[in-house]
Amino acid sequence: MIDTLEISKTKSKLITESLIEAEEVEKTINATRNSYRDVSIRGSILYFVISDLSQIDPMYQNSLTYVKKLFNEALVNSTSSSDLNERIEILKEAITKTLYINICRGLFEAHKLLYSFLICTSIERNS
Repeated sequence: MIDTLEISKTKSKLITESLIEAEEVEKTINATRNSYRDVSIRGSILYFVISDLSQIDPMYQNSLTYVKKLFNEALVNSTSSSDLNERIEILKEAITKTLYINICRGLFEAHKLLYSFLICTSIERNS
């Protein structure tokens, strides 16, 4: 019984240490996630502009899956930087450019300027 108590005590100590480490890792993950919040905001702004294009012409239907695919491509294909603020600006620019180019392929020429205007006003409204 004493051996069992010693084993339980050792396991309890290991579990407590693991919980402390997990809390530290969670704090680090949350801090990193929050530092990229501007990138996610830009993505959501662009998605809602793209989604609203269907009000201009019913032909302009783009799924969330397609927009997410373009978003992820922009993340992968963007240049990297060791400076966090510079990296965030690079990502925002890459996402905006990738979504703009790919969505413009399916727009009538007359609506491309309107799409550009909607993107610009939405980004400005957010800032």
